[in-house]
Amino acid sequence: MSQSQLRDDTQKWRAELVEFLDDHRRALPQKNQLSPLQQWHRRVTGGVLMQFLEFIGKPTALQTYPQLEDNPLAERVFLFISDEAGLHGTEELVDPDSDQVLLLLKEQWRAYLEDPNTTDDEEFKNHYEFWSVWHTNLPDNWDVEPLEEGHSYWVHEEGFALDDQAGRGAQHLWRWDGEELKLVEEMANSWVA
Repeated sequence: MSQSQLRDDTQKWRAELVEFLDDHRRALPQKNQLSPLQQWHRRVTGGVLMQFLEFIGKPTALQTYPQLEDNPLAERVFLFISDEAGLHGTEELVDPDSDQVLLLLKEQWRAYLEDPNTTDDEEFKNHYEFWSVWHTNLPDNWDVEPLEEGHSYWVHEEGFALDDQAGRGAQHLWRWDGEELKLVEEMANSWVA
C-alpha cells in the first residue's frame, strides 16, 4: 500500500467528511438508468472535468495561482461536487478509491457545510474543489426567448476553487429539445478570483 501524500491534518479532515458522507449516503442510479437528458449532463460534465484536470496538471495553474506553491494540491483532498449524472461523468477520469479524491452530491456538500458540528475548511487548507451542477432556475436578468412545447432551458454551473481567492466559475445556458442538449450561450455569467 502506498504512503498517502495527504498531511496529517488533511487526513483527519477527510476522515470527518467521509464519516459525514457515510451517514448521508444514498444509492445512485446505474449509468444505464440515467434519462437521456441526464446522459447529456453526464457527457458535458465529464468534458469540463477533463479540462479542469488538464489545467491543474500543467505549469499554467501554478503560474496563475502562485499560492499553490505554499499549499500544494497533492497534499489536499480533491472534492468533485455534482449531481447523479455528474458523478457518472467522472468515470475513467479520477480514481474514486484514492484517498485524495472524494465524489459528493451537491446536497451532501451543502449539508456538510451547514452542519454546525463539521469543519468547513473555508481557507482551503485541506481540500480543493471542482463543481458541475445542472438546474432550471434561470436568473431573472437573463433575456431568453420563449421555447416550444416540450423544450426547456438548463443552466450548467461549473467552476473550481483551488485556494482562498483562487478560482473561477461560470453559468452556461443550454436548451433541451427532448432529444438533444444544445449550448445556447457559453459563460452567460462568470467570475474569476
